[in-house]
Amino acid sequence: MSQGNRRKLWLTVETIVAVLLISAVGWSFRGILKGVEPGTLPLRVRVELLVPAGVLYLLAHLCWSTFWVRLLHYEGVRVSWYVGLRTYYISQFGKYVPGKFLVPLMRVVMLRPHGGHPVPVGVTAVYETLTSMSAGALLAVLFLPRLGVLPPWLSLNTTALFALLALPLGLGILNKLAARIAKKNRGPDARPLPAPSVWLLTQGLIHGAAGYCLLALSLGLTIRGLVVNAPDWSMDAFVTELGAVALCYVAGFVVVVAPGGLGARETVLKWALAGQFAQALGEKQAGEVALLIALTLRITWTVAELVAGAILYVIKPALQPPVRHDETIPIHHEKPHV
Repeated sequence: MSQGNRRKLWLTVETIVAVLLISAVGWSFRGILKGVEPGTLPLRVRVELLVPAGVLYLLAHLCWSTFWVRLLHYEGVRVSWYVGLRTYYISQFGKYVPGKFLVPLMRVVMLRPHGGHPVPVGVTAVYETLTSMSAGALLAVLFLPRLGVLPPWLSLNTTALFALLALPLGLGILNKLAARIAKKNRGPDARPLPAPSVWLLTQGLIHGAAGYCLLALSLGLTIRGLVVNAPDWSMDAFVTELGAVALCYVAGFVVVVAPGGLGARETVLKWALAGQFAQALGEKQAGEVALLIALTLRITWTVAELVAGAILYVIKPALQPPVRHDETIPIHHEKPHV
């Protein structure tokens, strides 16, 4: 079987698994929501809070997209900030294809007319994703005890915390070593292999953490825009919501076959939030309220993504002079600024 046929077969299998997974989760959600009697849950929709929740979602991605553009510039891909940010936001629609491979591919295709070499564009896309997911996993492990959904001996596992923290940094070190070894076997005029600095990747964790803080505020607005007598704004509530949103976002990424984390993210968020409402509503209603929050958050974020993507798609930047990919492109690795 040729490589092209294997890829098609794998994509078909992933699509079938994704459809089955989403169908199973959707059927489960339908069963829960079908049992909800109208007017029995303390809910009301406040659009004036859901709109800024969507804006905060876009700002969270601005933190992550800014880090990706910094990676591009570090690797010599001198696209403008608008071109880089526009490419990032539009490429996010690729996550709805099972396997999540389409996101870096879309970035490579979109930046090629602007002189972006495929290798550094693809490699930096992977580093940006791994760094932001590592930041989310770090926050999820750090604040997992606040959710009260796991026994302390498991939620206080500091070994997992440091392993997750070291993921992007370890990859950066390994990549630099591999680049140095490969350089000895390549010609003196060959294009340097992409190798982000450990210092820049460390800053990427800060970019990532800032994004999750904005997602936590978005979740907080969604809760208060949906639930009557929701908990007041406080640092305790923010920390709990930060742990919940980081955990569900990383879970949606880890379940590779779920398009955009659909189903996986909502399931984990429902599980993480239900404890906040159990004492006031009872376990059954608390689960129903948490599920409705998760679904409302998904709709809010998706609408914001569609609006931003449509606007950015229409406002097209001027093309930069193309760069021939067979030419040597000098890269000047400057020390990144905070």
